[in-house]
Amino acid sequence: MPRTGLSAEEIKNRAIDVALTRMRLLGVDKVRLTDVAKELGVSHAALYAHFADKAALLDAVTERWLCEIEQTLITVVSAAGDPTTRMSEWLVRLYQMKRKRALDDPEPHRAFDIAAALEKPFIIAHLNSLLNQLGALFQEAGAEFSGDANCNARLLYTTTAAYHHPTLVAQTAHIDQETMLRQIITLVLSGMRRI
Repeated sequence: MPRTGLSAEEIKNRAIDVALTRMRLLGVDKVRLTDVAKELGVSHAALYAHFADKAALLDAVTERWLCEIEQTLITVVSAAGDPTTRMSEWLVRLYQMKRKRALDDPEPHRAFDIAAALEKPFIIAHLNSLLNQLGALFQEAGAEFSGDANCNARLLYTTTAAYHHPTLVAQTAHIDQETMLRQIITLVLSGMRRI
């Protein structure tokens, strides 16, 4: 155990917490590994055991938030009720969380936007996780929709991109577009239903 009295995992988690706080106070560009290490009471070299560089630390901050999103959305997927209704609620919840982050936490949202633009592996994994969740709802809906559940999930997700893509959400966050999103979801799902 290091001199701080914290385990390696605790140091890693505290470093993510400190980086998030510094990101909020100073902006993404001003977060430095040396400053995070100093606040933790460790050498910056100690952080290299967990993060290869500043980008890796910022990615860890973003990845933690994306995991929280996934955990919130899985509760919608696993809830009881009509799968089509849950598809709509799932997309609305995703929009609400991303819009709230863009409005209330703009610097971490900007870090997410940068990581998404760079198509970082954890972003791709997050996208796949979301598509799998939505696909599970289409699978549950069964014969109500024609076509493959995973293809349908990708189609619905893509048609609603303006409501969850980080750049687009940031550009329109000042306007609550939930009503329009619900109308688009209803329209798209109606068009996808088996006739």
